[in-house]
Amino acid sequence: ADPTHPDRDCAELIFFPTGGGKTEAYLGVIAFTLALRRLRARNEAHAGLGVAVILRYTLRLLTLDQLGRAATLVCALESLRRKAPARLGNDRFSVGLWVGSSATSNTMAQVQKEVTQFQTGSRSNPSPLTDCPWCGTELTPGSLSLLTDGKPTARGAEEVRVACPNDECEFCAANHSEGIPVLFVDEHVYRELPSFLIGTVDKFAMVPWRGETGKLFGKVTGRSGRRFLNRTDGDKLPKGATPLPNGL
Repeated sequence: ADPTHPDRDCAELIFFPTGGGKTEAYLGVIAFTLALRRLRARNEAHAGLGVAVILRYTLRLLTLDQLGRAATLVCALESLRRKAPARLGNDRFSVGLWVGSSATSNTMAQVQKEVTQFQTGSRSNPSPLTDCPWCGTELTPGSLSLLTDGKPTARGAEEVRVACPNDECEFCAANHSEGIPVLFVDEHVYRELPSFLIGTVDKFAMVPWRGETGKLFGKVTGRSGRRFLNRTDGDKLPKGATPLPNGL
């Protein structure tokens, strides 16, 4: 964290055997990075928001497995942020899953249909999470809801909220309206820009062909609430939006 420290001139290669604690080590570094970014940017227009860490995997199943651990970490950060918004900001920490359509929905139109089918009992849970990463309670059809501007909607949803069904859990929608801070739909990921992004190599291959992926790397011109904007959203920012320089 100290740019003048002499150890920053050194690089070390560390070998971890299987079961040696790799995941715990890098998740600890990620937590430190996300908190430090928020603390340093408290007085900046961007407030330390946007994608700070990208974790890339080759195997899709491994990515889904790691999402559960990452979600628990982000829930812990979010729990701390809620207790100290003056230091860590008013916007949530979140983790996003950025994988192919065979694992999760890539569009809101697709996930809206799948959530409706899950709620009527005609299909399985479309969310990559089967249990709450904070308390372990199994997610139910009522755990998923479709929202626009933070309000439930039957059509044209902008985001999917995943919430724990356990009333005693901190991430139950009744206890906190945002529920579990996990995003798993591409359009929602580009809209909110989660703090921590877990992706697969096949998604990185499409970066040169999809303009909206530039948002993940800081190509934004402003934000309105939790929504980040760039020129693909229109040159004019909506009323009340915060202008931001490229390089978030």
